[in-house]
Amino acid sequence: MLPHIAEYLAANSLSEASFPIRLHSPGRINIIGEHTDYTGGWVMPAAIDKGIEFYARRIEGSSLVLHAVDLNKSQKLPLPVTGKTGELWVDYLAGIVEQFQQMGQEVPSLEIVFGGNVPRGSGMSSSAALEGGMAFLLNEVLVAGLSRPELAQLSQRSSNEFIGVPTGIMDQFASLNGSPDGPILLNCDSLNFEPISAEVPGYSWLLVNSMVTHELGSSEYPVRVAECQEALEALQKVFPDLEKLSHASPDQLAVVINDLRPVVRKRANYVVGENIRVRQMAQALKVGNVSKAGKLLNATHAGLRDDFQVSCEEVDLLQFMAAENFRGAVAGARIMGGGFGGCTINLVRSTELNFLKAFLKNAYREAYDKTPEFYEVNIGAGTKWL
Repeated sequence: MLPHIAEYLAANSLSEASFPIRLHSPGRINIIGEHTDYTGGWVMPAAIDKGIEFYARRIEGSSLVLHAVDLNKSQKLPLPVTGKTGELWVDYLAGIVEQFQQMGQEVPSLEIVFGGNVPRGSGMSSSAALEGGMAFLLNEVLVAGLSRPELAQLSQRSSNEFIGVPTGIMDQFASLNGSPDGPILLNCDSLNFEPISAEVPGYSWLLVNSMVTHELGSSEYPVRVAECQEALEALQKVFPDLEKLSHASPDQLAVVINDLRPVVRKRANYVVGENIRVRQMAQALKVGNVSKAGKLLNATHAGLRDDFQVSCEEVDLLQFMAAENFRGAVAGARIMGGGFGGCTINLVRSTELNFLKAFLKNAYREAYDKTPEFYEVNIGAGTKWL
């Protein structure tokens, strides 16, 4: 049990034993394959040891009594769910309830206490952990019999239809289906996936949190989705059998590239190139090719910065200082997550971790008067019972 949840229960004279339904829903990192999930592409995410813990029990009445320990907030959600509440943390849970209602399920009254240790705004997808954990919980309570991939699809539909954000499936899928053996190579179109090894002898994965989150992220995300759709529709005029933008080859894209608006051309170039990089990364990690893996990380960052335009100056500085100023110790680095803030993910020689942290801390403080946070990556299992 996370310490702050234990403190909350104790302060409210509640015992762990009184909550028989207990689970851990992890956050996720993504080695490579950013902004390709909603175009049916390849991604390489991993569940991590940081996440959200849920404690639930049945109660009388016709509502969910929700306690968000991290936010120090509680709210009663009437059942059945009929629409948004206006509180985003509640709506993430309400949207999952609404999906089960659409299946004809009658969600019973529950008291749910939850909290976690995923830094919000870091790009480690605390929202997907919240959605996936709630879906996993209700699947058990209702004996609905959905598989983990099906729960990921349900969670994505909730994000798309209830929350109103056109996300892909990567975050929810990784949280629910992650493997402790390493990241998964996931085809976001077929949902076929396999665990692969991300262990590179002598190297470690390090996340560096810029401690900034620009509001641009929420408004620009749907714009990127629409621009990718525009590129796909142009391709389909010439290649009518092409179902997803990520299925396009560089040669196919070259046929229509001059017909695209300049900004859409950039988005399409990035998506097609990123899908190639994901598969190249799988091969590089399989044989422990550090140099190749690092170059791919740097190339992805350049693509996200210049073609997809979802980076920001603070994250660009962290990436540059690691990949260029600390070259030799850092094989490569890139922005991770939706963009406009959050973390960089770095492949670092293990013996140089402390030196890199000290260097980045001092340089970033000098540039922005902010202290970055560092997280050494521990890959873990997907959603599990406690």
